[in-house]
Amino acid sequence: MATVAPAELVRIAGSFHSTPARDNRNRTRATAAVGVPAAYLVVTGLAVAVVASGHLTPDRLNARPAEPSWLLAAIGIGVALVAAEYTLGAVPQLVRGARSLRLSVQAPAGPGQLVSILLTAMAEELLYRGLWIGTLEQGLHLPTWLAICCAAVGYALGHLFFGGIAVLQKSLSGVVYGLLLIASGSLLAPVLAHLGQNLTVHALAVRQGRCR
Repeated sequence: MATVAPAELVRIAGSFHSTPARDNRNRTRATAAVGVPAAYLVVTGLAVAVVASGHLTPDRLNARPAEPSWLLAAIGIGVALVAAEYTLGAVPQLVRGARSLRLSVQAPAGPGQLVSILLTAMAEELLYRGLWIGTLEQGLHLPTWLAICCAAVGYALGHLFFGGIAVLQKSLSGVVYGLLLIASGSLLAPVLAHLGQNLTVHALAVRQGRCR
């Protein structure tokens, strides 16, 4: 949990303020652009150092080259995950009787946020796929499928701030990223998938902002 909490705490801390609405939005954007990726990068670095101090270097952290076909597939899978998460999020609305659904992207769209989501995606894959799965397999000797599921849940809990549906959505994505890691044999595949997903969401956020 020590690897999950920091980003959540940064988001929560950024939501407590008593300033005008415009300043609130600016502070939220600053938190998303600077605070969250900084928290993930620091925690990832510390986690790697702690694991290394125990003389354990998870093989899953190895970013060796994968087959080009895997890398191309990973980008496509990342884009497809946007649709999969949207579909999963739409289920409760349909159950409640909603007759029409509208895609609403809850993500800032500025250039600073673009750099932020790219850094966060890489840090999350190093942490949850490379480090979590590798450590659970080699350190605790868990079966690979269970290590993938545990890492996916840990990754999903890092999005608890956005609600229960977001946790379910990110659990799905986390499992897919883990499967990509195992199938391709390279951490580059889930990294590219995650980048593809985040870039798609960013593009949708930009488009949504223009439509408003």
